[in-house]
Amino acid sequence: MLILSNMQLPLAAIVICLVIAAQLAFLVLRPRGRTVVLAFWPHPIWLYIQALAAVRKMSSKRKDVAGMDKPIQVMLSRPVHFSATRLRQYLTLAGFNSGTAGDVPLMYPIVEAFRLVMQSMLLPAFPFNVLGSVLARTQVVAIRRIAADEKLMYSCRVEPVFRTTPKGHTEVDIVVEARSVGTAGTTGGEAALAWRNVTTIIILSSRRTKKEAQVDQGQAPAGPTEGKAEGEAAKPTVIETWDLLSNTGRRYGMLNGDLNPIHLYPVTSALFGFKRPIAHALFLTGKAEASMRKAGLELRYPCVLTAEFKRPTLLPARLHCAWLGGTGGDGAVASNLDSSEGARFAVLSSELSKEVLVGNVSCHHETVHKALAA
Repeated sequence: MLILSNMQLPLAAIVICLVIAAQLAFLVLRPRGRTVVLAFWPHPIWLYIQALAAVRKMSSKRKDVAGMDKPIQVMLSRPVHFSATRLRQYLTLAGFNSGTAGDVPLMYPIVEAFRLVMQSMLLPAFPFNVLGSVLARTQVVAIRRIAADEKLMYSCRVEPVFRTTPKGHTEVDIVVEARSVGTAGTTGGEAALAWRNVTTIIILSSRRTKKEAQVDQGQAPAGPTEGKAEGEAAKPTVIETWDLLSNTGRRYGMLNGDLNPIHLYPVTSALFGFKRPIAHALFLTGKAEASMRKAGLELRYPCVLTAEFKRPTLLPARLHCAWLGGTGGDGAVASNLDSSEGARFAVLSSELSKEVLVGNVSCHHETVHKALAA
């Protein structure tokens, strides 16, 4: 009995040992430098060990940075297949009930590659704390159809030039590219660009006013944009109504690896000022793509999908996906796809009075060229 009692370590001691071991592993294994090449996708657990360690250094992260000398780059060293299980779960969650005829949706590669985005923001070279960021907008350029059984090379780049918004926040562009490898494999043949995503994040200024903080937390209207009140915006034509459950953020986070506390549970989102967990903006964009396809959107390649995020959505929630302006009906959708403005869409609040996100899809040559040149 004495031997058994001596072998029973206090729980606190075990926890301390685990924390020390995690810290040692972090110090030894943490990626460093501005260019990181990975043999495998970073595991979400490993990403969050890095995130927890980054929290301890919040005070050392710079608040006002104009830019970096060089971009931060994180890439995979070899081409990889899509996860069949992850793709199937995404199609179900986003509402692609009839599938996609063997192709992946426009917004799916970022589900796989978002782990590279997270890794790039957790490197010591990234000058901001990842907890102080929100998504502002995203743009996808699909050069061609991408089959569900393809192998692609993925890379992620944090652009070195930052922008300051009128409110004093900082905008950072993160570029993710997927390339198809030539017939000679990874050591020969040319890797041609197949898909490109630019997601803009905003690093919130610590000098926000109380009203601005309420807007960021979805507690107050964001106000008019571009001099036009939302009520004066293009009349919407609702194409589908969504009832999002409280676990939507957790389910999408398990797919793309973004288990940010604001998306999980009320008790975790409350730590960041949200009464309830909020939906992922990229998920809402992907679900809008599913709704548009069911409503007659037939993509032609190359094409561009752009979305601007207006306000967070507290879960559970009822939202509406709608065409904007003259878009609506198969003929109008096809016609608008060929215009530079594209087929315009929005995700609206339950009473249709507030824009959650607005965007457009275009197959216009100059629009695609401009997006690739940006």
